Parts: sequence; C-alpha cells; structure tokens
Amino acid sequence: MATLTPGLDVSVSAIVQAWRARFVENGVPLDDYERTCARIVSWADWCAEWEQTAAEHEAEACAAERQGRHLTAAELWLLAALAHHYAKFLFVHDTDQLRRAQARAVGAYRHAAPHLPWPCERVGIGYLGTTLPGYLRLPDVPHGNEPAGGAAGDAPWPVVIVVPGLDATKEEMHRFQEVFLRRGMATLSFDGPGQGEVEFDLPIQPDWEVVASAAVDELEMRPEIDSSRVGVAGVSLGGYYAARAAIGEPRVTAAACLGGCYSLGDCWAELPPLSRQAFAMRSHSADMAAAETYARRITMDSAPGPFVRPMLVVHGRQDRLFGEDQARRLADRAGHHGTLVMEDNGDHVCHSLAYRVRPMIADWMADQLRLRGA
Repeated sequence: MATLTPGLDVSVSAIVQAWRARFVENGVPLDDYERTCARIVSWADWCAEWEQTAAEHEAEACAAERQGRHLTAAELWLLAALAHHYAKFLFVHDTDQLRRAQARAVGAYRHAAPHLPWPCERVGIGYLGTTLPGYLRLPDVPHGNEPAGGAAGDAPWPVVIVVPGLDATKEEMHRFQEVFLRRGMATLSFDGPGQGEVEFDLPIQPDWEVVASAAVDELEMRPEIDSSRVGVAGVSLGGYYAARAAIGEPRVTAAACLGGCYSLGDCWAELPPLSRQAFAMRSHSADMAAAETYARRITMDSAPGPFVRPMLVVHGRQDRLFGEDQARRLADRAGHHGTLVMEDNGDHVCHSLAYRVRPMIADWMADQLRLRGA
C-alpha cells in the first residue's frame, strides 16, 4: 500500500466547518461535535480525541445496562460506534490507530444493533472466497405511511441496499436507512471492497456491479425479502457504486445516487489531500501516482450496456468534492431513465439539506419498488 504522509497541511478549523453537517445528520450529537473538536489542536490529535468521546459513551452505555435500561444502552452504544468511526474515517496514515478505532466501532455497533428500533441482523455476503459483513433491517408496522410492501405491510418486503462511500462504512449508514424503513422497505448495508471491516483485505472495486450481484444473491435466499424489488441508494463514491449496480446487475429495480461521481479520475486533482490519501490506502495502491491511475478506473465509461431501469441523481451545487458536471454526466448516461435533481444550497451528499433530501429519495424509491410488484 502507499506510504502516506502524517504531516499533511490540514486546517483543523476548515475541517470542523466542512464536516459539521455530515456528522450531525448521521447521528453525532452537536454537543459531541463541538466539545470534541474544541479539544483538537492539530490533525494528529483527531483520532485520539474522538476515541475519548467514544469511551465516554461506552461508559454511559455500560451504566445503563447495569440498570436494565437496554434501549438507552443501545442508543449510547450507537453514539460510541459513530464516534469510533469518525475517529478513523480519514485518519489513514496511522494504521495502528485506524485498526483499533475500526474494531471498536464494529464492537460498539454490534452491542447496539439488536436493541434499536428496526433491529439490525448481522449477515455475511459471500464474495470472492471471503465474506462481506453487513446488517439487514426489516420494517415493522408502518408509522402513518402506506408501506411499499403492500397494504398491510406484510413480508416479503422490498429492500434497499444502502451503499457507503470512500470514507464511510455500514455503521455510518444507520440513520439514512431509517427513511426507507419508515416507508415499509427493508434495508441492507454492508462493507464492500475497500470499506470498513474488509478495507485491508480487498481493494476498492471499480466494476461494483459484481459486488451488487453478490448482495442480491444473499437477498434471494431470504424469505422475508421480495428479491424482485431491489433498490440501491449510494452516497458519494457509493453513488457511483449504485449507478454501476443499476446498469450491470439486472435484478436491481432502481438506483439513487446522492452526491456521486461519473469519473473519479476527472475529479482527482480537486479532491482534498485527505480524500486522496484515503483512496490510495483503500485501493491498495503502491504510491500516490498509482492511486491516481487506479482512480481513473472509477468511471461509468467502462460500465456495460445501456440503462434500462430508473435512476435518480441528486447533487448539491456547493459540493466541494464532485462538481455538478459529474451529476449531469451520470444522469445523461441513464438517458430517459435518469432524473436529475440539483440542489442550489446542497453541500457534498447534501448533508446540509438532509432533512428533506433523504425523504425525497425514499419517496422516489418507494414509488419505483411499489410499481414493480403491482
């Protein structure tokens, strides 16, 4: 793997401003964010300080468990998992710290998973002789919405594969999944090649349709899932993965790309240094030149065949990673099957507008999956 530089010229104040919406919209309390970031003087402090915040929540979770308050404990374990995840998500130059934080994030989330609303069942997806770890969540009685699975909301349910991006993992997708669950769709999120629990074992996969195929194979074996109605929703680089799934895996019904890219290589020079380093590590590249070459393999130009299923592309005009031309190219690639929504005030992945963008995507997906079974 690439030799990465620990002493990047990183402005912590700029990072704190840029990442606030992402952390908070994915479940980190604003107080956690402000208190933790206030302790961080340099990038070298980032992982350790977020680990301290995670440890505080773990202690609170253990205290709640001793009192028999299992839901409260689960909620606190989830906060701990998010803090561990964000401790290491771009802290790739120090693999010892990264591995410790990753393992703790997984452990904390596994404590939380069975006890939260829409409990998370840990599943394994067979892929290239190994297993991609993930979580399957099933909708319960609908909360004031007509479910996508039928008038009574009974199984088998349609399902949405919720796909993380370059620096995300299945644990970070927890809150995004819930807009689908509330509308009667099951969700599956997992660590694919270059992500989370398998990032050191498998490099990023440019032709992600083969990963999607393995996931759908797993879903076809689940009697509670209607595998004829499979949506894919991806964020950031996961938006590219969702587009590849929609064009290359015929069992996918529809795809939504939130803040995705058409060609990572075309964006390479403008990516923040931390993102380029993360890609180098997670693509298992020997050096940064090799990473740029690898990034040029991440392109829809190599995707097989034309689009024959609907794809929604949602993008923020204030996106500092992928320009709006990337979104337009994605939508154009889908032809008349593509729908493009540009948000004037949206940042990367539209975290700044998550309160309405995520429900919009979930409503669109519910419409696509309901039509399939009608």
